[in-house]
Amino acid sequence: MIAAEPKPAVAYLRRSTERQEQSLGDQRKEIQRWAGENGFRVVGEYVDDAVSGTSARGRAEFQRMIADAQKGGFRAVLIWNSDRFSRGSVTETEHYRYLLQQAGVELLSVTEDYLAREGIDGDVLRTVKQFQNRQFSITLSQNTLRGQISAVLSASDPGRMPPYGYDREITGPDGTVLHRVRFLEGGDRELRDRHGQVQGLYAKGQSLRKPGKECTAKLVLSDPARVKVVRDIFTMCVEGTGFKTIADELNRRGAMSPKGRLWQLTTVKAILENPVYRGDIVWNRRTQSKFFEVRRGRADKMKPTVKSGRVERTARDDWIVIEDAVPAIVDRVTWDRAQAAAAARSDCKNGRGKQTNRWLLSGVMRCGCCGQPFWGINKRKGSAAGRKPIVTPYYICAGRTRCGKSVCPHPIHVRADLFEAWVLNKLRELIFSDGAGVEEAINRFVEATCRSQGGGVDTGPLRRELAQVDVTVNALLNGLDPANLPLVNDRLTALRRRREHLQGQLRAAQADKERLDEKAVRRWAAERIGLLAEVAAGRRDERARAVMASYVDEIVIDPATKTGRLVVNGGLCGGTRRAYRWDGAGTVV
Repeated sequence: MIAAEPKPAVAYLRRSTERQEQSLGDQRKEIQRWAGENGFRVVGEYVDDAVSGTSARGRAEFQRMIADAQKGGFRAVLIWNSDRFSRGSVTETEHYRYLLQQAGVELLSVTEDYLAREGIDGDVLRTVKQFQNRQFSITLSQNTLRGQISAVLSASDPGRMPPYGYDREITGPDGTVLHRVRFLEGGDRELRDRHGQVQGLYAKGQSLRKPGKECTAKLVLSDPARVKVVRDIFTMCVEGTGFKTIADELNRRGAMSPKGRLWQLTTVKAILENPVYRGDIVWNRRTQSKFFEVRRGRADKMKPTVKSGRVERTARDDWIVIEDAVPAIVDRVTWDRAQAAAAARSDCKNGRGKQTNRWLLSGVMRCGCCGQPFWGINKRKGSAAGRKPIVTPYYICAGRTRCGKSVCPHPIHVRADLFEAWVLNKLRELIFSDGAGVEEAINRFVEATCRSQGGGVDTGPLRRELAQVDVTVNALLNGLDPANLPLVNDRLTALRRRREHLQGQLRAAQADKERLDEKAVRRWAAERIGLLAEVAAGRRDERARAVMASYVDEIVIDPATKTGRLVVNGGLCGGTRRAYRWDGAGTVV
């Protein structure tokens, strides 16, 4: 007798997480053994590692295997168990099994012999087993989400990678510190004892011993150098520095980012927006759920959509917030000021937040005709033989530039260097009016500020706008109708964000009122007046723009008359705003 040639087959291996007990090595070993005993020869394998099987979407190797089956080359797909092939719905699973069948490829399991059966018994067994596989994932998802909610509500860390500047500390049932886990920039983790001594190093992907169910995890401050980086990020933001400039400064210092690469503006932005740095645990800001989602503090079944399984932002009403649950790196006032500073930069797209060109007066100049801001541009005006092109800086109306004369009928180009010199000259005249020098100017400013602020910071406008927002919200809720529900929801979301922004500004203003003292004002004045001298000497960066914004309330340019008005902060002149008329002579084309 002639022995039959072994049939070519491929192995498909999958595990959902790196901690799954049935390792890829075990699956591979069992498939190889079964293939040899049943007349198959494994000619290749497809592996999806740390990938969920609840959907075929996102499983690159699975999709490649289905495509290769259409080309021929193997007669069977061998799996350890049916749940390795799929934990998706019965419809999806049978769809891919049908594609293999049409290509002449069998789907065979090491542990289940009914997959290849034909007839009603095979169909029923496959359907029931696939339903069980699917239901296992759904139940596991619900239980996992409930456990995470319970951990967060008890102010325990839910188990993700700690925010930059924090370590995870594990404590026993009696409150004794067992160990601390520190995530390194490259993804490795250090295991430290209660005294901070390194006990072991775990590579990225290597399983770390899991604490018992009675143990709790909490966030504690990490290396002082990391904590200082976070505080510096918030300080620079409050002072008017943009995300990109902050990232550049950290790279210049040689500070390592959370992932061990160069700092990017997105990393800086994520740190500034994270409420954990003010001491709060805020959980469920984003979700990647497939079966259940958090609503009103509990796990609710979600309706399957095309977005299921994708990372999505959740509504603020569904966030779980535990205040003062972790050690704060910055106080709440500083955190609120950083949010206000970031929002102001976002609102003024070509103002102090723009990074590509550092125009000194961007953000404070606007058009008196259309109300749009003024942009800075560089215009080339020819070049001499053998020389570089002649570049001249101008300020122009954004409304005219973007929408033409239908928005702003009168064109205007203001020479940036000459106009900036005129503004700086007016500021010098105001601050150093008696020629007594910087120290006398500081003394005069401190005296005027303390006198004008004797009654406290004026929070009236903020309170009035906050009250108006509440009135608008109540009116929308009273007139709620199913027909206009989508429109009202969008409007309510915008109003809620505006209300939170106003509350942050109000808290910061109240803190200014409480903290106002002569020493603080003197330090602030010395810094600002000193920086003004640097600006006059040619400094052009984020700090320069922030200084100008603190001195100048607004500059309104009238394109029709080619004139303008400069309004200076009242704090510089005893509490009274001072305005200067600009006639445009020599600076307008």
